[in-house]
Amino acid sequence: MFQFIPVTEGRIIAVKATGKLTDADYQQFLPQLEALIQENRPLSLLLELEDFHGWEPKAAWDDFRFGMAHDKDFKRIAIVGEKTWHKWMTRLGNAFTDASVRFFTRSQLQEAWDWLRDGHAGEPRGAGQEAESKGNSPQWRHILVAMDFSLHSRRALDRAVELCRCHDARLTLIHAVEMTGIPLLDYDILPADPVEFIELDQQRFDQSAEELRKLADSLDLENIQTQVMWGTPKSAVLSYAEAQNVDLIVCGSHGRHGVAKLLGSTAASIANSARTDVLLVREKGSS
Repeated sequence: MFQFIPVTEGRIIAVKATGKLTDADYQQFLPQLEALIQENRPLSLLLELEDFHGWEPKAAWDDFRFGMAHDKDFKRIAIVGEKTWHKWMTRLGNAFTDASVRFFTRSQLQEAWDWLRDGHAGEPRGAGQEAESKGNSPQWRHILVAMDFSLHSRRALDRAVELCRCHDARLTLIHAVEMTGIPLLDYDILPADPVEFIELDQQRFDQSAEELRKLADSLDLENIQTQVMWGTPKSAVLSYAEAQNVDLIVCGSHGRHGVAKLLGSTAASIANSARTDVLLVREKGSS
């Protein structure tokens, strides 16, 4: 499936592709993309592949036909992935478009964003990018909180709300939903219909969106956004933070998996990988 990642720049769009793409995915996605092209051409595109398994035959044709019809509407295309065939796909794409297409690994996500933005240097920048820090104190305008609905993330949220009031910043709550792996067994009959896995994932996604919305409504704070994204928590937080030029990421130092996961936790990974400020909020009583 496809998911748009909100971006502050008007001429850059970001899309995450997960699972195996179907014709139905393209029928829902392409009209939205067409509208963005008509409004902002030429565009640059960041295509992030996570847990991506390719295309069904008709979806592959949809992709090829769209690419041929809009080969001059894209300025730069950054493909972010991990697998060797993702890189091969990038080389193939260069043969069918006038756009400059480059491959980046997931650890090079920030480089991918820099490359796309460099292609639009001198153009008007999006809202929220003009503010700069003054003096020695940080000026946080957009604060992002990673939520897993644990007590630890709720404590991080409380701290983020305090900071939003101090800095007159807007607040975004983000939650990641990882897709259920469909078992690929050497049998003619699967233990369950793959559609059931997809429907279950969508239910989890919708429930998370509703839970985030209720949580946002319970806060005594204006200008709150919520965002549920497909993928791992680390990739979701880093992707959104880059796309939205977030000033501060706030995470609980412990998540659902407890102290044993601390050293390799999502929070530690985000702190090590993000280029924006990161605040890790400790659990009460932790040392």
